[in-house]
Amino acid sequence: MAFVFLLPSVSCAQTEEMIRSVEQKLATLKWIQSQEAPEGGFYAAPQNPNSKPAPVASLRATSAAARAWKYLGGEGLGSKFPNKEKHAAFVLKCYDPKTGGFAEPDGKPDVAVTSVGVMAAMELGVPKEKFAKAMDYLKANAKTFEEVRIAAAGVEAWGVKDCPFKLDDWVKVATDYAARPNPKDDPARVAGSATAFFLRLDRKLPDDLSLASLTLRSGQRKDGGWGKVEGDSDIETTYRVMRALMLLRVKPKDPQKLHEYLDAHRTKDAGYSTKPGDPSSMSGVYYYAIVSKWLDDMEEKK
Repeated sequence: MAFVFLLPSVSCAQTEEMIRSVEQKLATLKWIQSQEAPEGGFYAAPQNPNSKPAPVASLRATSAAARAWKYLGGEGLGSKFPNKEKHAAFVLKCYDPKTGGFAEPDGKPDVAVTSVGVMAAMELGVPKEKFAKAMDYLKANAKTFEEVRIAAAGVEAWGVKDCPFKLDDWVKVATDYAARPNPKDDPARVAGSATAFFLRLDRKLPDDLSLASLTLRSGQRKDGGWGKVEGDSDIETTYRVMRALMLLRVKPKDPQKLHEYLDAHRTKDAGYSTKPGDPSSMSGVYYYAIVSKWLDDMEEKK
């Protein structure tokens, strides 16, 4: 497939960097497509087709694949998301109309997977009426902060204004979490997790998060990312903090170091890992795609 790039007036070095970036994205899009399961859905990581038992597609990986495709700019690069209808059908197979929950194949519904299922269904254009009870499931089962945090992502995807229930109980859980975090938890991770919850649901930040942007920026590690505890960063905490910074419209303290941290997760097969040096995975690709997109958008607005 041939592509025509209309580049602005820039130096040769900048042009080469842009082309290299596009080539890398196209290679990663190809990696995503290579993880398609024949029956629909995507694998969480590269599979041996001859393995026994046969590999099974993952709802989490399918949601990650659809969203990573978008954040990598697949459509803008001339690559439509492959077999969208087949993957949407797979997502619906993971929905349990009796409970309203979503589950991984051969698994049981829970809050996290149900939220992921809602996000996947919305991303793939599944009509809401086909999984409407999912919102009832989230309302009835999200109790802890980690549960309401991920459930908020499902509500955001569904549409906060269209949420069929009040969010007051979830807001109280998150407010208590921000006021009394575990002292062993990294302050930036706590601030990022709680800030994102409130802003995703269009709620005002409580007083305990009034200095959240300072906490988030100062928590950036020497390697460019953020982490749960002292030591190395991890991509999942980095994702949480960057989502909060994106919603606050505040850039990280050192964008270049963050770029370097993200690039360190690229693998030889053009995928990304969740930890530098590990094999590629769909979650690694998703974390890279969304965080790098936020970072690029921030830098374009400087």
